[in-house]
Amino acid sequence: MTGKKMIVILAAAAGCATMRPASSRDLAAGHWSGQIDRDGWLQPLSLDIENDDGTYRGEWRASAGIASEPLQKVDVSGDTVRLETDQLLFVGRIRGSRLSGTVSHKGTDGADGQFSVIHDEVEHNPGSEPIFGEMP
Repeated sequence: MTGKKMIVILAAAAGCATMRPASSRDLAAGHWSGQIDRDGWLQPLSLDIENDDGTYRGEWRASAGIASEPLQKVDVSGDTVRLETDQLLFVGRIRGSRLSGTVSHKGTDGADGQFSVIHDEVEHNPGSEPIFGEMP
């Protein structure tokens, strides 16, 4: 086998080894943006969810221009996601790149509204950014 063929085969094998099937992707982790609908009153909603070895945590923001607040609790079981703030409970299901469900005040029966957010699937790739500074 020639050296060029060996390099091509090794490069292809290395590329396949770094790929992971879509089904193994963490469905809940990432940035989500959308809205809450409470009786026709629409409010922006942004969620950032992280998975650290099976332990989920995150932040949420309900209006543009205000600081994010930490989520008190994040539970993920398959495609079901349960998020708690100090006052609200979000319970939803992931279908494709959309997470949607109900939002209610903690300790109450029944939903106060609906929420729907879309997963921002663009992953940050630092290697694609220009590097500024000293030239070698």
